[in-house]
Amino acid sequence: MATFLFASIAIQAHSTNPLPIAARLVERGDTVLWYAGKAFHERIAQVGAVPFSYVAAPDFSGVDFFDFFPQFKGMSGPKMIGRAFEDVFVGHAPQRVADLRAITAHHHVDAILTDGLSYGVGMLSELEGIPWATFGDGPLPFEDADTPPFGPGMLPMAGPIGRLRNRLVRVIGARVFFRGTERVYTRVRADLGLPSVARSALDAIMSPMLHLQGCTPSFDYPRRDLPAHIHWVGALRPDPQTWSRPEWWWMAEASERPVVHITQGSLRTDMNELVVPALRALADEPVLAVVTTGGAGAADVELAFGGPLPANCIVTPWVPYDELLAVADVFVTNGGYTGVTWALAHGVPVVQCGTTEEKAEIAARIHWSGTGLRLGKTHPKPETVRRAVRRVLDEPTFRAAASRVQSEMAEHDAANESADLLELLAATKSPVGRAGVRS
Repeated sequence: MATFLFASIAIQAHSTNPLPIAARLVERGDTVLWYAGKAFHERIAQVGAVPFSYVAAPDFSGVDFFDFFPQFKGMSGPKMIGRAFEDVFVGHAPQRVADLRAITAHHHVDAILTDGLSYGVGMLSELEGIPWATFGDGPLPFEDADTPPFGPGMLPMAGPIGRLRNRLVRVIGARVFFRGTERVYTRVRADLGLPSVARSALDAIMSPMLHLQGCTPSFDYPRRDLPAHIHWVGALRPDPQTWSRPEWWWMAEASERPVVHITQGSLRTDMNELVVPALRALADEPVLAVVTTGGAGAADVELAFGGPLPANCIVTPWVPYDELLAVADVFVTNGGYTGVTWALAHGVPVVQCGTTEEKAEIAARIHWSGTGLRLGKTHPKPETVRRAVRRVLDEPTFRAAASRVQSEMAEHDAANESADLLELLAATKSPVGRAGVRS
């Protein structure tokens, strides 16, 4: 039996998506230690893993990200991404290394699993020789000559002109948006006594030994030379949860009207961004709109709405996504990768409205795959949302594309596949390649 150390950034999706992987490892008799924000410790303990707190690293779990880091308010796109890498993801790497070394000093660890944003884990691997893996619950970060650079949400462009465009935008991005990130990354490595490397900070987001991408190829761009250690494992779906169905549940389950699921995720809490415009858009439409807020109650949404909510809507802080998406016809979202991939695992087409964080990249993949519509606005107008929902409901091509992704994802069991690969990494201490693919 092996001992694994999980490390996750203090953001909900990144700290909860690996729970089923940990559960499978524990069921097999392995030990899972988990370095995470305190707000997630109870759920981590419930799957049999042992939680460890941030000590040197700031713990911003359970609080509004933008209140904790006010420098990001009003920022979006590549500018925000670059600043977040510089200040938080790479910036807190020394503290993470210190915390993780305190754990490995008292516990033998065979392998580590982390999200790509927890910089410092790869550095710890270099310092202590512990093999490490990453999981991808965001767009695949691997770039090649034919793939658009990460950040601005550009679509692939074939041929020499496309490759030239990609190269130029990468150079501009590195010099403008990620220059500070590279400077911090170089300094942190030097301070830890690690040698300089040719890999950039963005390249280091993914382990060179094993990467578990929480999706399938049909929801990403074509890749000619995908490294053998990158494995598509399907959507990182949660295990079934025990919950009491609310009184209104029968309305969604038996609705003769299309069910439209609306959410703007757990990171964005201002209901005026998407929830209120979507409710205004659908108020007079022959649909049932079900809003999940991630925390706010119906009274909060009503206050933001400025009056009584439409009769055809239901607002709830939370229901299991997998349960609701099983009865949904359209998913209206600001475009978090986890929610989008869960929707596609159910064959539900998407209307995507966000431009903040990495949302432009996810929107571009929705457009590229034909699985929905991207609106290109964080604060869309109700009429824009209304037209998009009507199109997705009326035009069968969107559901057909979503169904193709669903069929591909149905071939995977992300939690068990990931556990298999992690156990192989722990046993071999070597890069784990895809069968039949040369490294």
